[in-house]
Amino acid sequence: MQSITSGQPVSSPIEVKGSLSLKNGQILIGKVNKVYPDQTAEVQIGHQKMIANLEIPLRTGERYWFQVKHPIEGGVVLKALKSPDLNLSGLKGTAAQLIAHLGMTPEPAATKLAEYLLTNRLPITKETFQSALQWLKAADAAETGLPIIKSMFNQQLPFVKDVFDALFTQSKGEPFHKLLSAFKQQLQDVGAVTRTSVKLMEVLDSLHVVKRNQLQQNGLQNLVTTWLDPDSTPEMKSGAYSLLQKTGLIPKGITEPVFLENLMDGAEARSGMAKNSVIDKLHQGFQLLSGAKSGAFAKVEEIETAINRLFNGHDHEGANLPSGSHSIQRKNIFAEKLSPLAFHLLQSAFTEATAKKAIGGKKEVNDLIGYLNMDTEQIEESKGKVAELLFQSLNKLPEARYVGINEKLVLSHVLETEFQTIDFTKGPSIAHQLKEMTKVLGLQLEHALITLSGDDMNEIPNDLETLKPLLLKLLKEQIPASIKGMAEQILNRITAQQILSQENGPIQNLLLTLPLNLGSIQTDLTLQWSGRKTIDGKIDPDYCRVLFYLELERLKETVIDMHVQNRIIKVTVINGHGAVLEEAAGRYLDILRENLGKMDYRLSGVSFVKPVNEKERDLRVKPIPYSEAGSYSEVDIRI
Repeated sequence: MQSITSGQPVSSPIEVKGSLSLKNGQILIGKVNKVYPDQTAEVQIGHQKMIANLEIPLRTGERYWFQVKHPIEGGVVLKALKSPDLNLSGLKGTAAQLIAHLGMTPEPAATKLAEYLLTNRLPITKETFQSALQWLKAADAAETGLPIIKSMFNQQLPFVKDVFDALFTQSKGEPFHKLLSAFKQQLQDVGAVTRTSVKLMEVLDSLHVVKRNQLQQNGLQNLVTTWLDPDSTPEMKSGAYSLLQKTGLIPKGITEPVFLENLMDGAEARSGMAKNSVIDKLHQGFQLLSGAKSGAFAKVEEIETAINRLFNGHDHEGANLPSGSHSIQRKNIFAEKLSPLAFHLLQSAFTEATAKKAIGGKKEVNDLIGYLNMDTEQIEESKGKVAELLFQSLNKLPEARYVGINEKLVLSHVLETEFQTIDFTKGPSIAHQLKEMTKVLGLQLEHALITLSGDDMNEIPNDLETLKPLLLKLLKEQIPASIKGMAEQILNRITAQQILSQENGPIQNLLLTLPLNLGSIQTDLTLQWSGRKTIDGKIDPDYCRVLFYLELERLKETVIDMHVQNRIIKVTVINGHGAVLEEAAGRYLDILRENLGKMDYRLSGVSFVKPVNEKERDLRVKPIPYSEAGSYSEVDIRI
């Protein structure tokens, strides 16, 4: 064992000719399986066997320490060291010897790591041992971290901290959508003030990352916006106004013209409100209309011109009431023109506010709602009532029957806006949405950077404004520790997907986890794909295996395992409610078989099974790591 640190071999070298990926200085335990007459032997290291040229006799069935030396002519040289004598000292004794000869301090964490590496026949160097020990201590979770070390060796991944951190974060299994939602909430709480944080908010919005309380936060805004949206139909406007009355934001029993006239009459009372550019314009506009009721304008056209100038960037010139004007028209004729002008004024204000992005725009919309009703307690109550109406409609509760036809149109519109989902009834729509979401996550960033030439770098801004590059940029800025920690977790989850989506010989692996909205329920859609490639390097659709993982509201953990063999498909649905699912799905199997036939696939069967045992049923379903199968070793997988 002294030769491990001194570099002097105990015996002559063995020249190994094989495909095992070995590096200079690695220490391994190998077993001599067979000795041949021509001074060669079959040596097994871990699960791999290779033929070695012997210059000294070694005994069949014995294990030896080997240290990797410099490569020669496509092979490597293994120096045979002292036998570990596992039968004599046991695993703990061998681990202690290894730690001592590596020059490491004996401690429980080092002992556990050494025992794990020895048990799993993993290659060891002082550098990799030190790195792994440091990472495990920082993670403070050896039970989870040790299999990751094994995965990094088996998959021949770069043995660096970034890779370990990415795989460790992935292994913790925290739902991706919860990470994204919590991160968005943190950005909102501290106020997204930098361009990077504002852009991140937009990206998270595009992923439809929401919480259940988002209906309460945004529902009232959506009702008001629908009421004032120039593109809304008369039925939608009517339904929105009616719902605003039901929520209490607008008093019940008054018509729209009366409500607008009340806003004109109360313009002066709103002079003390917090101001921003939109509120200022709106307030000046209602002051103009209030003045018009007193005959401050000679013609209606003058009021229209003044209001238009407010929202066309003319320095509020239209806010000045004309001096010396006298009313020359009858009050009743003039009053008929004021309500449409007041509504147009509100439309202009809300259009300008909603055109602004992320936090700034939402704050201005909230300020505008405060202008409509100065009672802050009433506004909060109205938000709760909107959320209640939306959930009743979403979940088709009996209470939803008391909502009018036009009101139902508005509620459906708001729900569609807040909970936009993928249309799972249309294959092309699903494919398009999944591709778009992978772009938004930034999974294609490195590919874009590699493929673009220097002259094409101007075309990359869109790729740099996706989630991963924005997170990298945010981490370089001065941000609170809580946001930094959350950003690092999400970045690691994205990187882990890239690491695990790799080629392994002729086999292509893919792991993709996306946040998914199913009605009001948020979950993750995890897709794990493995299959061989065609001669031209493309995915072979005739032979592959696809696994879908979903956490559903009532069915809970659900795995769909699909095998494709020569375009014959077998589907297995794994769920604790297998019998119920089988009965419910029976009517759809013929449709599935028919539609697969149109795509030149044949369905051999669909089976519904429960998890193997009760213990498994209680465990959260997690994707099977590719590392469990080890690296590809020139033997095609059986699909």
